[in-house]
Amino acid sequence: MRKGRNISQKFIGRALYLFGLMDGVKKKEGPSSFNAESILLKANNAMRSEELYRSADLTITQLARKTGTNRTYLSKCFRLHNTNYVDYVNEFRVKLAKSLIENKANENKSITEISELSGFPNPRSFSKCFYNKYGKTPSQFKREVLARATLPRF
Repeated sequence: MRKGRNISQKFIGRALYLFGLMDGVKKKEGPSSFNAESILLKANNAMRSEELYRSADLTITQLARKTGTNRTYLSKCFRLHNTNYVDYVNEFRVKLAKSLIENKANENKSITEISELSGFPNPRSFSKCFYNKYGKTPSQFKREVLARATLPRF
């Protein structure tokens, strides 16, 4: 008998909502079923310690497995921090690429090689991400680094 009452209450509530006579259904209140901060901390640790971002084939599912969650929760964590999976991973890649360009040992490496070492799937996406982050193309940045290195020091 109780089950029938719950079904009819839900039906009436939905009908009232559809006719505009009732506001949206209240969301359940209380503690969240997952801790976004904890999941992102695990993701950051896995990305840094294992350098997962260096693989161009890295997927959100693989990263979720490393953090002990699933892709849905991980994606929700990214949304809560106003980002998405691709931007999150590319942030690590761009920072690595910048440090590779600045490293004197890599001055003979091409931009394509640096993009591959950083985990970008292709040089075009690398250039676009680098430009969005630093306001200049990787080639421009590399020229500036090389020019600074050749300036005489007093």
